[in-house]
Amino acid sequence: MPVAFLLAMQAAGMVIDWYGTNQQKQLSRLGTQIEQAGIESQIQMTRLEAEEASLAAMKKLRQTMGSQAAVFAARGTFGGAGSALALTTQSMTDFSSDERIRKINQQAKEANLRANSTMAGLHQLTYETQLGQAMRQRFFDKLPLSTLGGGDSGSGIFGKGGGSTGSAGAGAGRSFGMAQFTG
Repeated sequence: MPVAFLLAMQAAGMVIDWYGTNQQKQLSRLGTQIEQAGIESQIQMTRLEAEEASLAAMKKLRQTMGSQAAVFAARGTFGGAGSALALTTQSMTDFSSDERIRKINQQAKEANLRANSTMAGLHQLTYETQLGQAMRQRFFDKLPLSTLGGGDSGSGIFGKGGGSTGSAGAGAGRSFGMAQFTG
């Protein structure tokens, strides 16, 4: 009777441990989801900043081209030829170059944030794996494997004469994983 009671208590402890481990995993997953949402928010913020920078650059380009057109008109110069055209073309080329750099920077920031998101997912998987391994180790540590086999005397939790199926006698053991069982 005391052995059965102790085994029942160990089983209850294992169930509580399993429940606690699953709760830790769920809380960790929730934290990872919050972190993922934060990263997605940062990606959206990066896109918004890039769009605002593009809009500001477009406004500046329009002001520059408007100023150039006013200067050309005041000088009586035709804006579509010669040095006037070269200035307008240079302004457009500078804007295009700046716009490419802005897009490259935005993509680099997004790639960095997505890499952080992937790393967070990998950290979550590693954490869950470690929790599961620790729980399995605790389960195996709680199992009374030393008393299951009974050794040469044939006495264990199954009583004298071997395992639950056993008529093979004491000392005739078979290996099942980590324990040596007789039977």
